[in-house]
Amino acid sequence: MSTHGRTWMLLAALGCGLSLALPLQALPAPGPLPLPPAPETDPMSDAWITTRIRAALVPLRRDAAVDVRVNTTAGIVTLEGVVDSPLARERVLERVAAVRGVRGVEAQALRIAGAAPHP
Repeated sequence: MSTHGRTWMLLAALGCGLSLALPLQALPAPGPLPLPPAPETDPMSDAWITTRIRAALVPLRRDAAVDVRVNTTAGIVTLEGVVDSPLARERVLERVAAVRGVRGVEAQALRIAGAAPHP
């Protein structure tokens, strides 16, 4: 095939390609895809709550003021361990209650060092 023949074939193929692409440019841009419906209640997972509480207690642990174990079930947080003062206990309870998703706190097993345990 001659050079002229190849050039004409290339131009014809290019023309066909452009004629197919032009209608695509006229289409409107698609809108955002619909999102799946959100569940009516979006409770925080117990693991997420426990992790956030542990992170909130790091500054208190760093000062050796607390040694607290955290367990969360259905948003109810159970604390057990030892704190060095009533003030430290209050700080722990405040930080725990401030975490999103906490529905309640059970702190009966959270003892103050040197104090007699509750009967």
